Amino acid sequence: MPSDFHDIASVDNTNAVLSRMARRGDIMRAMRGVYAKPKHVNALGVDVPPSPDAIAHAIARNNRWIIVPSGDAALNRLGLDVQVPAVYEYVSSGPYKSYGYGRFKIVMKHRANRDLLDCSPLTCLVIQALKALGKDAVDDQVVHRVAERLSTDEIDTFYDETRGSTAWIFEFAKKMREAKGC
Repeated sequence: MPSDFHDIASVDNTNAVLSRMARRGDIMRAMRGVYAKPKHVNALGVDVPPSPDAIAHAIARNNRWIIVPSGDAALNRLGLDVQVPAVYEYVSSGPYKSYGYGRFKIVMKHRANRDLLDCSPLTCLVIQALKALGKDAVDDQVVHRVAERLSTDEIDTFYDETRGSTAWIFEFAKKMREAKGC
C-alpha cells in the first residue's frame, strides 16, 4: 500500500515509484492502491498473484481495521468446506464495503468492536464458521473436525473466551475439550 511508505517518501514519490515498478514487472498492481510482489512458481513457470485473503488483510492494515473471515471464507479456512469461495466475507471494525479483486469479491461487514476485540482471532474465526453453519448443522463430526485442527492450548483458549458467548457456542467449546481429551 502506498501508505506503507509515507514515513520515508512523499505521496507523489511513492505513487510514482510503485507505478514504475509495476510497469517494469517488479511488483504487480493487485487493485487500485494495493501492490504485491508476485510469487514465482518454478514448476509452472508463472507468477502467482496474492490471495484474496492477503488483499483483504492489506486493506484492513491500511485502514486500521480488525477483520475476521466469516461465512464461506471462515469455513474454508477451518477446513470445514473445501470449496474456494467466490466471495470472501469478513466481519470488520470498519464500514460495510466491498472490493473487486480479479474474479473474487471481498466484502467487509461492520460489527461492533466488542465482537472483535473480546477474543483472539482464532476464537473469532471459529465462532464465525459456526455461525455460517448454523446451530442445527453443528454436530459431533464438526466438533471432531475442528478439534483435530486446533491444539490443546487453542481449544482451552477458545473455551475460556466463549464462556460469556451464546449457549450453543459454549456447548461446542465443551464438546471440543472432551473430543481432544482436555
